[in-house]
Amino acid sequence: MSITSIMESIIRYFADLTGNPGWSIIIVTVLIKIITHPLSVSQIRSMEQIKVVTPKVKELEAKYKGQPQEYQRRLAELYRDNKINPLAGCLPSLIPLPILIVFFRVLQNREFVLSLKGAAEGFLWMRDFSVADPTYIMPILSAATTWLSMAQTITDQSQKSMTIIMPLMMGWFATQMPAGAAIYWVVTNIVTMIQHWVIKIQLGAKKEVAK
Repeated sequence: MSITSIMESIIRYFADLTGNPGWSIIIVTVLIKIITHPLSVSQIRSMEQIKVVTPKVKELEAKYKGQPQEYQRRLAELYRDNKINPLAGCLPSLIPLPILIVFFRVLQNREFVLSLKGAAEGFLWMRDFSVADPTYIMPILSAATTWLSMAQTITDQSQKSMTIIMPLMMGWFATQMPAGAAIYWVVTNIVTMIQHWVIKIQLGAKKEVAK
């Protein structure tokens, strides 16, 4: 059984349960975020640790300017001494994109979408989940929520340009993808922002207790 057929079965199950594919997509998205929550915790913990050692990283950059190999060696030592895994912050950021592709393929199948319970009723202002939102509301929301999510997580000034490039790119993609896939992307961004806020509060509380 392929990933696409598994996703079709899951979406159909929740569409039958709720009576509408829109709610089905939202439920599946939230469930995916719950399943990957431990990875999100690891990502945010890693980001907060990196933020603490950023001044020392800047010192290394200035001290070993023109010596890239020595800089990388010293940086690796700094991360090791502070028990920081920089890769821990990468994986959770990559997970939503492959899942978006799966949603794209599933919801591009008009025959499947129309067979879902409640598909004819639409969802909010969207009448057809298998085509791009003609009102451009979802592309705008995709770009806006991507920007907000990235602005919340990116602290490295060298990556600030990505907070402009990625939202514009995702906004454009949303003009080409099925409205249902855009729903997944927007809900993913919203849940990610909520997770980040809650986890930061929890980590801050743990630091206070440790003191």
